[in-house]
Amino acid sequence: MIIILEGCDCCYKSTVAKELSKKLDYKVQRGSSFELAKRSQESLFDYCFGLTEHDNLIIDRYVYSNLVYATKFPGNTKLTHGQVSNIENKLLSKAKLIYLYARPEVIKERILSRGDDQVDRSEVEPIVKLYNDVIPKSKLHTYSFDTEKYDSDEIVEDIIYLVSEERI
Repeated sequence: MIIILEGCDCCYKSTVAKELSKKLDYKVQRGSSFELAKRSQESLFDYCFGLTEHDNLIIDRYVYSNLVYATKFPGNTKLTHGQVSNIENKLLSKAKLIYLYARPEVIKERILSRGDDQVDRSEVEPIVKLYNDVIPKSKLHTYSFDTEKYDSDEIVEDIIYLVSEERI
């Protein structure tokens, strides 16, 4: 099983990834970042496609974040829709996409309270809008969690339930 965590900054992705890793004994791997988006098109695709070969893996940001951030910040390598489709086809029977979200106002407040200077709060609304365009187009089984309503512990427990149901 591969668990893919997606969503804007300050929506518990890394926290959920760490807790799931402890409880499920899955490895956590970064699947999208500004560093990865500096690779060539072929190298980025090879890296992302290579993650499909794993089992018992949690991917913290993946191809959907690449589509969002490479659209928002031109100059980064963006996977093509065909490449994303190839990756999704490989994952159809072995992955769950978990979309963690909150309203932009809440995300901005979280960024402010955590003192995050890497995220420009004025970018939050366009990023959330892009996620809301990208995530529904995924071919994967997608589960969404409103991080205003559910804390990270509740989300982790629900994901563990989803994964354990898959094993039965």
